[in-house]
Amino acid sequence: MSDQALDWIVNALRENRTQNDQQLVWCTDENALNGLPNLQHANLQVITNRWDIAEQAKNRQLQVQFSDFNFRHQGDCTLDGFFYRVSKEKPLVHHLLNQAWRCLKTGGELWVSGFKNDGTKTYIEKIAKLLGCEKSIKKNGQVYSAQLIKHAPFDAQQQLDANDYDLVRPIVPESGLNLVSKPGLFGWNKIDAGSALLIQQLDSVFANRPAPQTCLDLGCGYGYLTVAAAKQTVTAGITNWILTDNNAAALQIAAENLRINQINGEVIGADAGSGIHAKADLLLCNPPFHQGFSVDGDLTDKFLANASRLLAPNGIAVFVVNQFIPLERKAAPLFRQVKTLIDNGSFKVISLSQ
Repeated sequence: MSDQALDWIVNALRENRTQNDQQLVWCTDENALNGLPNLQHANLQVITNRWDIAEQAKNRQLQVQFSDFNFRHQGDCTLDGFFYRVSKEKPLVHHLLNQAWRCLKTGGELWVSGFKNDGTKTYIEKIAKLLGCEKSIKKNGQVYSAQLIKHAPFDAQQQLDANDYDLVRPIVPESGLNLVSKPGLFGWNKIDAGSALLIQQLDSVFANRPAPQTCLDLGCGYGYLTVAAAKQTVTAGITNWILTDNNAAALQIAAENLRINQINGEVIGADAGSGIHAKADLLLCNPPFHQGFSVDGDLTDKFLANASRLLAPNGIAVFVVNQFIPLERKAAPLFRQVKTLIDNGSFKVISLSQ
């Protein structure tokens, strides 16, 4: 599905033929998954927090940085252009608008777009005031866009509230688990109720099965499923924990949670497990069902296909999904046994095995 707000950014990049010495940055996330173009800009750097977007950018011979939108090494007043289709999470939007203000040269341009219900108009008004320029908001259907010019110098005391975007901090101490997290992850400061429900089913899953030795956490987020599962008696024999995610912040924080909890494991960047070849006795997954701002049913299919490929012959996968996701129907062609362990009206936990 085409994203008109992203299309506006892409067209701006295509039309903005620059001099060889101009430095441009394009910050893009999951919204660019189906729309990453071929762009011939010698001095354009793509910065993305998505593993799959980074791989696509490399395949298109673009300069790319895969990170949690890390601008620590970008100097003040060093960029001529900054291109950004607003993201879903407000702290991330504020973080990137602050970086645009700091890193753009005086006279540098910020190109920003998004849909009305993304809060784009408000974002543009806020950053235009800080940049010291006219708002110059254009509206095309539901898309708001603006080309803003930096006039005012960066002032750290006046920047937008990004909830200390880069700060890694302890979360949910009442859970009894030692966990840290940060903004930039979906549900970063809480324990997902579905994931907690999955953990509660592990004893029954292995009531009549051999104890697992290898566990794969597919789409690990900040690592809750692994940390919580490692506390269970039935997982005491696991000697190798593998965690994978598509999001740069998730990979960073999951690795930190392994270290804090002294869990022997590895964290691997991958798109829904693509490129991983290890076989798991136990596979845990709470798959996302949103792609950018929209629901994407293909995501579930992708996670199921990779789960089938990565499961050891006698292994078992345990998924938790929202009640409306037809996981049982989607899983049936890929797994011999599909069993709903619990359905509480909000979430359902399903075991899959060959």
